[in-house]
Amino acid sequence: MGTPFPPGLQIQTVDTGDTVLLHLRGELDIATAPRLEPVLIPLTAQTCELDLGHVTFIDSTGINLLTRHHRQAAAAGGRLRLIAATRAVRRVLEITGTTYLLDDPGPPPPDTLGH
Repeated sequence: MGTPFPPGLQIQTVDTGDTVLLHLRGELDIATAPRLEPVLIPLTAQTCELDLGHVTFIDSTGINLLTRHHRQAAAAGGRLRLIAATRAVRRVLEITGTTYLLDDPGPPPPDTLGH
């Protein structure tokens, strides 16, 4: 019996012209975050919405990627917003103090950016 492969991450992109919507399905973690980063980089100066409504797990690598892209997008005149998240993802956002990424409640408090 072999070691099972970790669940992957599926990314579906929908460009509506004004906004790029990314539907993610699977796990966003140390093994899969490298697949999302090259998708996000060219969207830095655009409005990007992430649907994490089918993401079953997120770890610190996933949170770090999202917060880093959120900051870079804001600096470049773009925007990153999470429009949906599973209960498991919402819980991690709450624990890590990164709920500001969800539902666009405004800018994060200064201390969440490492200041």
